[in-house]
Amino acid sequence: MPNRRSGDPRLQPGRGARPRQQRSADRNQPVLGKLLSILRLVYAPVMLWAVLIAKDDTIALAAFGLAVVTDLLDSWLTRKELGRRRSGELLDVAANTVFVLAATFALWQIDVIPWPIALLVPLRLVGLLAMVPALRSRGVRTLPVHLLGKVGAFCLLASFPLLYLTHDIPEKLDLGLEPSLPIQLAQAFGWAFALWGILLLWWSLVLYAQEVRRLMATTPPLEKGGASRA
Repeated sequence: MPNRRSGDPRLQPGRGARPRQQRSADRNQPVLGKLLSILRLVYAPVMLWAVLIAKDDTIALAAFGLAVVTDLLDSWLTRKELGRRRSGELLDVAANTVFVLAATFALWQIDVIPWPIALLVPLRLVGLLAMVPALRSRGVRTLPVHLLGKVGAFCLLASFPLLYLTHDIPEKLDLGLEPSLPIQLAQAFGWAFALWGILLLWWSLVLYAQEVRRLMATTPPLEKGGASRA
């Protein structure tokens, strides 16, 4: 006979049902984070087409805005510990990388971003890829995603629509102000986001390099069979 104070769990649906519902939600919610990342991947070629070929400002701005919104939602899911699986985290990083590279290339092509600054974005990726052989030699596939890299990528995503507004569309911003004022504000905030984003991305690269150096010093290399040497 069940204890009256503790009660029979079968007679208390709140205790039994809640864990099952929570487990079901935990299985479904990471899928949403992956879908948000896939949206950014899909919209990268759409953005390139809109900016470089169709020259459709509406579609281009929608693509830039969608990238910002989906990244914000992805970050919110991560903070809520709903999208914490490693595969989803890596997909998020890949989506941000692809979209940032594509947008940087597009804005460089239309003379919004000068080439010395645009070149800093792919060079940072080259720096990351250069660390892969060292990681593999220690049996490590990837390093944990650093918060600075995430924030830097978001700053760049936020800068793209603002910088794009400075490209040949001042007449479309009739807000009852001088036509140049909204453009100047968009340009100022856009460049602030862009420069901070690039700075944070390169700062995270330095931290990744330090982590790889620490790993090389503390972890023995793998033998041919795949095991670490003692």
